[in-house]
Amino acid sequence: MKSIYTHQHILKIALATLVVSFALSCDDLVDESPISEINPNGFFRTNKDALGSVIGTYDAMQGAVRLQHFYWGEFRADNYDLNEAANPNNAELANNNVTQGNNQALDWGNWYDMINRANFAISQIPTIPNFDANLLAEAQALRAFAYFQAIRVWGDVPLFIEPTASAEDIEALAKPRADANTILNEVIIPDMLAAEENFTINRLTDPYRFSLTSLWSLQAEVYGYLGNDEAAREALLKVVNSNRFSLTNTPEDWQNLFLNDNGLEGDQAGPLKFQTGPELIMSVNYNITEPAGGGNVNRSGIFSLFFAGVPSYLMSTNLENKWREKFPVDSLEWVTKYPNTEPALAETLIITDENGTERDSLVPIYGDYRFYFSREGGTDLSVREIGEARMAKYNKSNYNVQFDDTDIVLYRYSGTLLYLAELENRLGNDARALELVNEIRTARQLPLVDAMVFGVSVEERELFILDERQLELFGEAHRWWDLIRTGRAIEIMNPILSSSEEGVPLTEERLFLPVFEEHLLENENLEQTPGY
Repeated sequence: MKSIYTHQHILKIALATLVVSFALSCDDLVDESPISEINPNGFFRTNKDALGSVIGTYDAMQGAVRLQHFYWGEFRADNYDLNEAANPNNAELANNNVTQGNNQALDWGNWYDMINRANFAISQIPTIPNFDANLLAEAQALRAFAYFQAIRVWGDVPLFIEPTASAEDIEALAKPRADANTILNEVIIPDMLAAEENFTINRLTDPYRFSLTSLWSLQAEVYGYLGNDEAAREALLKVVNSNRFSLTNTPEDWQNLFLNDNGLEGDQAGPLKFQTGPELIMSVNYNITEPAGGGNVNRSGIFSLFFAGVPSYLMSTNLENKWREKFPVDSLEWVTKYPNTEPALAETLIITDENGTERDSLVPIYGDYRFYFSREGGTDLSVREIGEARMAKYNKSNYNVQFDDTDIVLYRYSGTLLYLAELENRLGNDARALELVNEIRTARQLPLVDAMVFGVSVEERELFILDERQLELFGEAHRWWDLIRTGRAIEIMNPILSSSEEGVPLTEERLFLPVFEEHLLENENLEQTPGY
């Protein structure tokens, strides 16, 4: 009997989790010395051992999230057009025609590595005298996060809640797919609730590790996936009422939440990994001092996906037209639509006045600065035609992918507020929903929305809010999950897929992805996802 892991993979997990050099990876997370001597028979003896185990789980999280976070949440949706040079695996995602041989999107090995490390921590931390409950809470949150990604990508998946320390009992690992609802009700939700109880108030927030505010953000996602709007709203209100986050209110501060161009020289160069600001609730941290590892597992995948020399995905024509229609880049169109709002950006031009004297003149740049900061070429729209621009929210210069230490933002405060607006609208509080939308508009120095433009029905308002989220969170892997949560994936994606020669219209079954063919070969107890 085969396993969902290969022998080599099991040994890799066991060695990475238990044996001799369990170094604290993710150097930015904690200021601790490596744990260099670990007794596999008595590993968890102190809270330092527990910390090493938890940080090891974050290390596994880096490899799990670096590419698949975007494959699943970003590229299956309507944010991008497929570049003609796209490789077959990437083309399958854009066309929603994913085959079982697509290892990039379907190999779940890194996620089960992360789950296995979390299982070790959860099982062993309580055995430590006077153990740090915050560390147990982090392990519980990490396992809940990993399983939640798995069930919303594949639906039913194999369930492991006990750690696997060796490859001796291969048959024990060969499990069939467990019911997704069982995993939700017996693992994900209990883990989230236990973590909330175990976190102390001094772990209210942390930029790179799970804390109460990022846990509440995860809870809101889970409850939203289940259609429990009241519980999701309650979780989001806890984030808001923590008073730990606020919106940026200048173009520069908004850009600095994301931009990481490694300090390169030139007109397009950006900062050397600022990626800080009052909106960031939790990000996956990458550190350039950490060894890249095989396949750049300890490097971010952002540059290779979005700004490589020949990327597979380009900003979609539909998205660009939507953005420009909502916030015109033409001065006459802007002034006609928004006569009382000055744009946030301006540039200095040298003009010659009526006396023949050259002087500087500050000229407004019409449109939404988020559009310019997210598009290759910035405010110079002549650099790329519509539908041919790379997404440039994180990078505006080319560099070696082995140097990509761009943090991946999981939860951001503007997303919290817009998700809360979506919930308030569905729960009958449309006036509050409009206030939240305008809170974002005010921070972004954009025209405010009135009740008539917002919409006269719940459905109209929801579509308006989803558009606001699409523009604000572009490139942050939320769009597909927004469409899934609101039940609009088929409605919005099928007209696009039907117009493509290679596109395959979605069905309810094909909202999930197939199981990777190697997993099927390794484990004869697995069955393929229905519809594939």
